[in-house]
Amino acid sequence: MSVDSPTVASAASGSGGTFSAGPLRAEIIDGRVRVSYSGVEIVREIDAPIRDAGWRTLPVVETSAEVRETEGGFRYLRRFGTSDGGLAGELEVEAFGTDRCAELVARITLTAVADMDVNRAGFVLLHPVAGVAGAPLEVGHPDGSVERTRFPDRVSPSQPVFDIAGLRHHIDGVEVVITLEGEVFEMEDQRNWTDASFKTYCRPLALPRPYRITAGETVRQGIRITVGGEADRRPADMAEGDACVMPRILLAHEPGLSDGPWPGADAGLAVDGLLVRVDARAPFPEIPPVAGHLTLEIVTDSDPEADIARVAAACLAAGMKPRRVVALPRGYLASHQPEGPWPEGAAPMDLVPMLRAAFPDAEVGAGSLTNFTEFNRCRPNAEAVDFVTFGTTAIVHAADDRAVLETLEALPAVFASARALAPKRDLHLGLVSIGMRSNPYGAAVADNPGGARVAMAMDDPRQRTDFGAAWAVCAAAQTARGGVSSYAPAMISGPLGLGDAAGTWPIFAAVRALAALGGRGVEVTGGPSSGIVRITARDGAGIAANLGPGPARVGDVELAPFGVAVFEGDA
Repeated sequence: MSVDSPTVASAASGSGGTFSAGPLRAEIIDGRVRVSYSGVEIVREIDAPIRDAGWRTLPVVETSAEVRETEGGFRYLRRFGTSDGGLAGELEVEAFGTDRCAELVARITLTAVADMDVNRAGFVLLHPVAGVAGAPLEVGHPDGSVERTRFPDRVSPSQPVFDIAGLRHHIDGVEVVITLEGEVFEMEDQRNWTDASFKTYCRPLALPRPYRITAGETVRQGIRITVGGEADRRPADMAEGDACVMPRILLAHEPGLSDGPWPGADAGLAVDGLLVRVDARAPFPEIPPVAGHLTLEIVTDSDPEADIARVAAACLAAGMKPRRVVALPRGYLASHQPEGPWPEGAAPMDLVPMLRAAFPDAEVGAGSLTNFTEFNRCRPNAEAVDFVTFGTTAIVHAADDRAVLETLEALPAVFASARALAPKRDLHLGLVSIGMRSNPYGAAVADNPGGARVAMAMDDPRQRTDFGAAWAVCAAAQTARGGVSSYAPAMISGPLGLGDAAGTWPIFAAVRALAALGGRGVEVTGGPSSGIVRITARDGAGIAANLGPGPARVGDVELAPFGVAVFEGDA
């Protein structure tokens, strides 16, 4: 067995390491377990998050962690509790392997110290997308029956598998057999939220939620994973590159979120236009001095026709003529299951003729003002509109650096699925960002006064760093590959912006270079798997980013980790 960290780890050190059992390798980071076999990723993660009534993940404090070597494997034991003291937990992971097969068993107990209302408390198991999407799958049900199906190819709006007691499938030649105990599980397609995974979780969403774990009650669950076979490894991103058209770059603006100083006023940032969110409850906003066309996103209330007419009159009075408009009833800013129930009153498509009447010279769109999830669950009638729209955020379920980078892997499937739903319509997207603009799954985004890496937070610290710039460059490469016509990689200012009163952040230079490439034919090479991505126009102008943990060379430029380089074109 190889052990790449101290035998005993503490919460202060961030417990974990990489441990082997034959061909199986388990990477454990703060109680989250990733599993590979002969170099093939088998399980992206085993975790047991405690999700509150607003779907926010409760912080956990580790009290002890210990790894012991066993014959042919290892045993890992972790004790922890929620930071509020309301729940105590214990996770045990054991693994054993030979030259030809291996087995890993995870067990968890969660004991409520006080009554707790939760939406989820128990194991979740993330399956990778690469080598899995579209592949055959056998599902064992609690009654002993076996269902033969497939993992979804296109992003599934609803749960593709229900009533799970076990799973059996292959990844690149490796057979994976999973047995689940202690609860009935089901699966969702996490690519909806740009997580690059399928998630098997408990408990079923059809059951009432939130639900209460009473003081003294203990939840006990287990996962057994058996693997074997010969691995057939896949290559990383294709080196030859993809010929694409670079999307037009917009900037997003919403009163209350991006009211700060506009850092690009004198910095030569030539974006294609401005994407402004207009709330029917508020006065028509002041439009920042950004050159280019105007796209309006209108949030309506109980009288959408009057709301839209009022916004149109305000535009006319201000001498503004929007190029594109989209409107959504306020109730549809929240997420709903594909089968409903839906909010009372007007549905999103009911607003399309109202928009056409109020803005006769504008392109009219439909879709979601939140995530692809909501677009996929409440699909617009693409034949009745001129374009479709939605946004993305990278920290719905997890906020560590690795998980945020992995969301870039899911973007191609999201864009391909959107184009399949609207094959003859342009994708004019909203904000594509790390931070969460609004929370469709709860009352508000998560507070983050300490500037930590927090899921569902708007104010993500990486927005102000090289990491945020490098992530934005790779997201841009994926939008180009996905045939996106336009999108906003940032807001003007604020926590999702390009800078503040003190100056611009690294993402500003990246957005300026991307805006200069907008609408041009480009070649996109690399991606999240290779760690290097480059977007290059025919005259040599372009931009590159290093997503890897070490330095890398792009042409004659040495890039530090998360470094971005801008290349000038031929004179």
